[in-house]
Amino acid sequence: MPSGILPSVGLAAIQDAATDIQRQKLQSEIEVAKIDKNQTERAAKLQSACEGFEAIFINTLLQEMRKTVPDDGLLPTSSATRTWQQLFDNQLAETLASRQEMGVAKMLYQQLQGGLSEKK
Repeated sequence: MPSGILPSVGLAAIQDAATDIQRQKLQSEIEVAKIDKNQTERAAKLQSACEGFEAIFINTLLQEMRKTVPDDGLLPTSSATRTWQQLFDNQLAETLASRQEMGVAKMLYQQLQGGLSEKK
């Protein structure tokens, strides 16, 4: 048998082995993609939860600050006015939390993200 020429049985075995290697590589890439997707989804959910916590925190601060303002009688305070102020405070808190200007959500996210990565 001349050198450099593979018998047909050997070539088929090599092709099968190459196909198996490609299949295994593809399977491992799929597994990595699943893990990355799960981690990305988990990080997005954690970020959303942290922003929600910061929004609640800011809203509580705004409500407590409003309690310190005396009612001088210049503007009448009705139940509609109080409801509007609560809605305004809720929206303001959510907007400030989404901008992450206070940094509570960012610090909380970093703390919790570190805890999640240690569990693995």
